[in-house]
Amino acid sequence: MALRLDRDDWLSLALIAATLLAGLALWDRLPAEMAVHFSASGEPNTVTSKPVAVVSLPALMLATWLFIEGAGRVDPPEDPSVLGFVTVATMALMAAAQGLLFAWNLGYEVPFALFMAGVAVWVVVVVGYTVVREERAGLT
Repeated sequence: MALRLDRDDWLSLALIAATLLAGLALWDRLPAEMAVHFSASGEPNTVTSKPVAVVSLPALMLATWLFIEGAGRVDPPEDPSVLGFVTVATMALMAAAQGLLFAWNLGYEVPFALFMAGVAVWVVVVVGYTVVREERAGLT
């Protein structure tokens, strides 16, 4: 069975590519060892090499996209728009996280609490959209 790409798939793939290209564009400015994980207080607690830091999240994004696509084939949502919305929203969140990592590793002050608040809003929006759309589709 061939993989058919729709507008949401192309947008998701564009976000993955943009995340990788951003890392490559910043390559010379990024430190050799990069912070990639932070404690709840916003302090870095895990570092890794620049190549791993630049490539691993886009690779995880691609794996996540493939997983969501596969899950959507195994158990399709009642409303087909849900799958595309969740996929694009997830890729956007992951791209934002990589942007946060790049900014922090370039020495910019990163409002960690604001980012976490954004993640909380993301969860409410994505879950809310999904629940409302699936309930409406189930009623028709």
